Amino acid sequence: MKQTILVVDDDASVLESVDKVLRGAGYQTLLAAGVSDAIVQFHALPIDLVMLDIGLPNKKGWETCRQVSGAHPNVPMIVIAGQGGPFSSALAAGASAFMVKPLDANEMLKKAQELLAHPRQILLDPGQTTTHSIPNFSI
Repeated sequence: MKQTILVVDDDASVLESVDKVLRGAGYQTLLAAGVSDAIVQFHALPIDLVMLDIGLPNKKGWETCRQVSGAHPNVPMIVIAGQGGPFSSALAAGASAFMVKPLDANEMLKKAQELLAHPRQILLDPGQTTTHSIPNFSI
């Protein structure tokens, strides 16, 4: 059975590009252009990984990140931002990894593969390629 990745972004071109890359790598994708659609899909189907644009309108990305990670802490989440900066805030909100747009397809796949192989892992630095265990982390 294919692993399922929920991608949440309000930019249709980002959704399309990420979908193409992930499907090309053999993943099943679910796409959501907004928070309500993402929450419905998240609760209706088994999700293995979430890729979330933190810059959704009205700060809904942060709210969604906290909701999803609080309700399902074992589902890894890659937070995507239009600009660098909120890495530590993303981790505090429950993200497992952080990426900045424009997304690099190879790096995105690498992070997705790492997190799907080790769901309770966290990438501590946006430039790191190694992972560290979540259980005793604090920010």
